[in-house]
Amino acid sequence: MHSDDIYAYLERTITERHLAGDKPGLLKLQTTCGTLMAAAQASGDAPLAKKFQILAARAANLAEKLGERGR
Repeated sequence: MHSDDIYAYLERTITERHLAGDKPGLLKLQTTCGTLMAAAQASGDAPLAKKFQILAARAANLAEKLGERGR
């Protein structure tokens, strides 16, 4: 498995969790992406870290939107 496979899986899963209205799932994915971002940074791969940072932000933003719908 390669980082591109992990990225594609997470990207797809974030979309699925959003469509399912699963805020806790999105928050878990945000944490997962953040952890992978930190691992990429630690290994010196700044472009990969940025990709996972963007995914983490996307998961967080979508989770926040789901929270706003419930108000």
